[in-house]
Amino acid sequence: MVRKFFQGVLFMLLVLVLAAVGYGAWIYRQTGTIPFTLPGMTTVPGGPTATPTITPTPTPTPILRFAVIANTDLPAGTLLTEDMLTETELPSDVLPDDAAIETDEVVGQLLREPLQAGEPVLMSNVVPRGQVIGKGSPLAQMLEPGEVAIAYPISRLNSVAYAPRAGDKVDVVVTFLFTDIDPDFQSRLSNRVLVLSQDLETRAYAFRPAGTLGHVTGDGYFAMPIYVVPSEDQRPRMVAQLTLRGARVLYLGTSLASTPETGPTTPAPDIVVLGVSPQDAVVLNFFMTRQAATTLVLRSAQEGTPAAEPTTIPVTLEYIQEHFGVPLPPKLPQQINPSGATPTP
Repeated sequence: MVRKFFQGVLFMLLVLVLAAVGYGAWIYRQTGTIPFTLPGMTTVPGGPTATPTITPTPTPTPILRFAVIANTDLPAGTLLTEDMLTETELPSDVLPDDAAIETDEVVGQLLREPLQAGEPVLMSNVVPRGQVIGKGSPLAQMLEPGEVAIAYPISRLNSVAYAPRAGDKVDVVVTFLFTDIDPDFQSRLSNRVLVLSQDLETRAYAFRPAGTLGHVTGDGYFAMPIYVVPSEDQRPRMVAQLTLRGARVLYLGTSLASTPETGPTTPAPDIVVLGVSPQDAVVLNFFMTRQAATTLVLRSAQEGTPAAEPTTIPVTLEYIQEHFGVPLPPKLPQQINPSGATPTP
């Protein structure tokens, strides 16, 4: 009897559930809405679907720190006063560690760099009066410790056609012209000769030019002494050698102080600034002072640090003849007479 009672109750509940589902399906077909809500769901009036209930995430309260800010735009070099500054609080996550906390810390100091209104004043951006305001030349920031920068004159032919750029490395080839000089006078030979003579009319003595100092030699045929003097100025003896290696190019142009010109008349570069050791800077200064012919040669960007000492052989006329097999041409009894016609390019 009890068993039949429970079976009847279960049957009634099943009928009610089926009826509710059928009713809901009929309502959804007619209106597009569900007549009842499920736990955790909300319905949108007139909407076809249900949306979940979202709980907003609470916004964390920022941690504030005291800071000093500028009231207006301030240029570099400004002497800070109290009326230019305001003490306030700013979020610590956007405030630099060296931000000034009180105006007394920066009043009377000079700004290194410009400051915009509302920006915090940094202790690293102020210096006492009388000290250097700027942070130095950008070129100095490119130098390695122990390096110095030196400007060297260049032209189109001795600078790889203006190819080097900042960061490249170059070697320096120098060509010297050696001449014989008088050790006492330190002047080029041959010396000019003056003789002491007496004027026949006035009987006064004076030094008069007597030509160029040469040397006495013997005439192999007549066995007579001959005084030989040069027919022209002394011809220098030439030697070329690779000297500085791996000099770093810092700048190639005209002048870092001048404003670059624009347009078709932009001047060609005439100086290159190299980063070298102090000793190499002295060598380059010697080249400039002696007006030695120098040529820059560009190194590969894939090479490492070159050796400190040159490994090339100095080049002279003798080296050219021996290494390349250039003979001394014989003295022939005939020569080619120039036609005088201009060759066609």
